Amino acid sequence: MRQLGTVTLHIEPATTAMPARVSVAVAGPTTRPDEAVYLTAQCVTLDELEGQINGLQDELDVLRAEARRVFADQAGHA
Repeated sequence: MRQLGTVTLHIEPATTAMPARVSVAVAGPTTRPDEAVYLTAQCVTLDELEGQINGLQDELDVLRAEARRVFADQAGHA
């Protein structure tokens, strides 16, 4: 795994039977050391991984917009 901050790139190297597989996972320890929390499916091409990351970005954009509404409402009631 390559830790970049909150998330990490989980890389499973290619074998003779399988191509390399890459997914995005939550960084840091989980309840079990051999366990990871994945945010994307395993991808075997860069296009697949970029699609998964773009989907995550879309979800984060929705969360950001919702948070803006909450904070704007809160500021209006202050």
